[in-house]
Amino acid sequence: MIELKNVGKQYNQTTVLKKINLTIDEPGIYCLLGRNGAGKTTLLKAMAGYQNISEGSIKVDGQTISTATLDTGVSYIENFARHFNLPVGKLLRIASEVNPEYDLEFAYEMMDRFELERKKKFNHLSLGMKTMVSTIICLASNKKVVLLDEPVLGFDAIMRVEFYDMLSESFHKHPRIIIVSTHIIEEIAKTIQKLIIIDRGSIRFFDTLQAVEERAYSISGLKRDVDSAASGLHVIGQDIVGGLVTSYIFDRPPEQTDRLEIAPLSLQDFFIQMVGHKGGNKQ
Repeated sequence: MIELKNVGKQYNQTTVLKKINLTIDEPGIYCLLGRNGAGKTTLLKAMAGYQNISEGSIKVDGQTISTATLDTGVSYIENFARHFNLPVGKLLRIASEVNPEYDLEFAYEMMDRFELERKKKFNHLSLGMKTMVSTIICLASNKKVVLLDEPVLGFDAIMRVEFYDMLSESFHKHPRIIIVSTHIIEEIAKTIQKLIIIDRGSIRFFDTLQAVEERAYSISGLKRDVDSAASGLHVIGQDIVGGLVTSYIFDRPPEQTDRLEIAPLSLQDFFIQMVGHKGGNKQ
């Protein structure tokens, strides 16, 4: 279980995290979405105990997390993580020697699947393969919480598909909380259970993908008709082109009429509307 209460983080005069309250109490694969600079990496590092917060508290299974916590129960790998320039097979074996819960069999299985040469040194790998080694080490740790920061950077399309399969297999073998930060929204949708959207240091959304499918949609038509239909509903964005208006809603859908066009939002469009975009007028 992860519990964040009034978590804030400031760097000098810049506020990166703002009074975040978040409780994750069920095993699952969670997706953390946010624009560049939204606070994703800062949030993950704080949850892992890699950096201290300025205010509030973070607990994992009741234990307060900070840089002074010896065993946080959290495994975290950031993008472009560095390792000793040792052969890949030796890196995996060393990771298992310092962690009695480490699943070395799974690590070797994934290494073979991704055709990682055991004798090849880490610095001689491509960016994608370096990222894959880091991800395998993290997933094989079997910690109660696994945090992956942009794990598909440098992956081609085939590697990304294999990664999502590996993620699902790892979770089903050892159910726990896995949080994945990524920019590639639609691809991970089939793998995750819940979605977390962070924007400008604040949590804007935390719910299931089913909630998005059932409650996120657009209403298009003449302004007076759209405004009437959207009255009392949660409008997350609006576009105006000429005399036509499109309102983006996260709420119960209104009744269909011949004066309105109602369409479901894709996950990507929902995300764009939640964090704002230049073409829209927020209500």
